Amino acid sequence: MITCDHILLSWRLVHFRFRGNSIQVVKSQRDPVTGRAKSVPLGSINRLTLGISAKLRANCTPDELKEIAAWVRHYQSLDALKHKHAALTLPEQIAAAIQWFKVADDSEARQIADDVLTTAAELRSTLNKRGLP
Repeated sequence: MITCDHILLSWRLVHFRFRGNSIQVVKSQRDPVTGRAKSVPLGSINRLTLGISAKLRANCTPDELKEIAAWVRHYQSLDALKHKHAALTLPEQIAAAIQWFKVADDSEARQIADDVLTTAAELRSTLNKRGLP
């Protein structure tokens, strides 16, 4: 997952914090007593589905909801780009892993080997289902 917690926009009304399986949407408001800005959570976005919670919808103005929707679209495009980059650089990463496994300590390599083989089997299955060589 992408780990940046916000998009740097001078006009933004809200900002975003990654918290486990959700993305917290927060608004800065001035405390009337102290005059200091404080963060007020408005609600959350499901990190997997990018669904906006009912609480978040209820707590936001139409302009804030537009900004949140724009952020979600941007996040989706960054996530897609990250996955494409991973696929495009996979052969190079595999070649580097091969070199590492040739010289790695047996106990350390053994810990990783099961995960590598499981993931490789999942990749092969996905490629086969798509009819790719």
